[in-house]
Amino acid sequence: MRKARFWGLLWTSFILELQGAPTSETKRTLTEGTHLMEKCPVSVNKYLYYRKAWQRLGDRGEIQTLVNTELTSGMNSKVQMGRYILDDMPREGIMYIHMSDLRLEDSGLYRCVIYQPPKAPIPLHQPIRLVVTRDPASHVDSIQNLAQSSTLPPVTTLPPVTTTTQGRTRASTRPVTQPMSTASLGVNPTHKTDTPRISTTSIITIVVCGILSKSLVFTLLLIATQRSFGS
Repeated sequence: MRKARFWGLLWTSFILELQGAPTSETKRTLTEGTHLMEKCPVSVNKYLYYRKAWQRLGDRGEIQTLVNTELTSGMNSKVQMGRYILDDMPREGIMYIHMSDLRLEDSGLYRCVIYQPPKAPIPLHQPIRLVVTRDPASHVDSIQNLAQSSTLPPVTTLPPVTTTTQGRTRASTRPVTQPMSTASLGVNPTHKTDTPRISTTSIITIVVCGILSKSLVFTLLLIATQRSFGS
């Protein structure tokens, strides 16, 4: 009984070693906006002519293939899909993974595998637990921007001007024009235009001259009339 159990454990260990099944995780903690560079060793003797892939493992066991190679010729190849780059060097027995512009939602479990659909993928090494943290600088900037936006002075609105016309009151949004003062125009309201003054002597002289001229005309008419009758 013990021998059967021993051979069962030995056989299970052999299968796990053959598939490269991971028994633990490797943790990577990075800040958002940075990038992940991962190096995956590959057996040249076993997987020289196999396709490779970079996958994400879900919490419920689902598998998402993010990027994979297409060539099986054993030559170097480089594939990019969005923010993911896979650089395969099969004859050197190495594969590089590059994830750029890391985001908080990128946190999760990843792995390098031998990609052979529809067969199950073969893990190449321990899965990588990626933890993306918030950038402290961007967090402080967002707090400062929020504080500045909350301390903006309120906008002051003036009430409309109300005018009354013949018992009816109506609101007017037109600006009120102030009458310009006479002082701003340089006009002195107490200044009066000087008018010429006529003296009393001048008035008497004019009246006397008028009377004398009328008397002279009357005398001349009288003399002319007497001469006409005398003839």
